[in-house]
Amino acid sequence: MRKIFAYVILIASPSFLLAASVSIQDSDFIQRVINFVIFAAILWYFAFDSIKGIFVNRRNAIAARLQEVQDTLHKAKQEKELAQKRLEESKERAKEIVNAAKQEAYLVEQKYNEQIKKDIEMFKYALEANMELEKRRAIQESVSALLNELMQDSQVQLNKDDYVNIITKRIS
Repeated sequence: MRKIFAYVILIASPSFLLAASVSIQDSDFIQRVINFVIFAAILWYFAFDSIKGIFVNRRNAIAARLQEVQDTLHKAKQEKELAQKRLEESKERAKEIVNAAKQEAYLVEQKYNEQIKKDIEMFKYALEANMELEKRRAIQESVSALLNELMQDSQVQLNKDDYVNIITKRIS
């Protein structure tokens, strides 16, 4: 209603300004205003529903597009939250995998360290046994060489007791 009044004032103001020297009784201003009001009323009566329908349809279309945009935004936010959740879960899973790998590496290291210790002990035992075997072999060879030498030497005359004594002294 204010807009209509503002239009009427806007349309009528040039008439008031230009007709300052002429009185209102001499002009047809009142008839024109009445005609304009009738025209506006007729226009209002016939075109109001269609103009209102146009604006209502436009408002509904804008509201529908706004709702679609809001739905899309809401879906995008949900997908973002879901992606962030997945990212966090993936980070946690990666941490768990790294921790499990570290633990497994530690266990494998411990296993191999124990195996290496066992192998070292076995090699020490084998070395000691081999050294003992070589020591006995060396003693046997030296005793055999000495006995062969004594047996071949004609100047030395030994009896069985002397041979036994020499052998027992060499072995121990």
